[in-house]
Amino acid sequence: MIWILANPVAGQGRARRFAERAALQLQRDGITVELHYTHQKGHGYQLAAQAVSEGVETVAVCGGDGTLSEVVPALLNTPTTLGLLPFGTANDFARGLGVPRTLSKAVQTLVEGRAVPIDLGRCGDRYFSTVVAYGFDAEVSAAMEAGQAPLGGTAGYVLQALRHLRHFTPPQTTLSGSFGRFEGPVFLVASANTRSYGGGMQIAPNADPQDGLLDVCIIEPLTYAQALSLLPSVFLGRHIHHPSVHIVRTEALEISGETERLFSADGERCGTTTLRVTSVPKALRVILPTA
Repeated sequence: MIWILANPVAGQGRARRFAERAALQLQRDGITVELHYTHQKGHGYQLAAQAVSEGVETVAVCGGDGTLSEVVPALLNTPTTLGLLPFGTANDFARGLGVPRTLSKAVQTLVEGRAVPIDLGRCGDRYFSTVVAYGFDAEVSAAMEAGQAPLGGTAGYVLQALRHLRHFTPPQTTLSGSFGRFEGPVFLVASANTRSYGGGMQIAPNADPQDGLLDVCIIEPLTYAQALSLLPSVFLGRHIHHPSVHIVRTEALEISGETERLFSADGERCGTTTLRVTSVPKALRVILPTA
């Protein structure tokens, strides 16, 4: 039995269309499937918890990372496995796990794939799948979440980032983890379970969601010109060679700032000023391609 949980507005309605097609394809393959739509914030968690209570083997999320962030907590420490139909606006968790982003191959993975234990992250009292951000990118994500960007998706993120660059002030920050201690102003800090966020921006290109560690990208303050030149390289993960960029690995990270600044997890606000971020090894079973 597979339940498909779809956000009908994700990807400008794309998730709904693909969820319906996926359900038909699974039925043709002789698999019992139910399609459920989320209708408001928090509904994804309720549906996933219901699936667990009814003994559903697999919950397949059809949408982006926002829908996924609601469903994941309900599946922790349960026999129910997560499947991915990555057809929302941003699909960075699926991208980091190598899950195909074409319908036929994504459905094939649900049917023929293998269930693999995958790490998650935890920030405060919530779990995240991809990246916790602090500083510049957290503030851009907050603007995106509030609908202030002129466009959605990656294009909207880039445009909002260009707007925000002109008045961003790097916060004075203290970081501590197994790598030691860092104190000083930062442009951004990204604690990554998987390699990308924002629809493919490879902020931590070597992050591995099966190693029990977070890859932390620390970028020291940049001039406006430096930030403009660095931004395109993030899509290819080449920013890590810039002298202002440092990558460290740690099981846990303490972040604190002298002023109140935002944190975001999977693109949504998760706190201000002080936060402890940890890796949670093998927290969730996910269906991945066999090859």
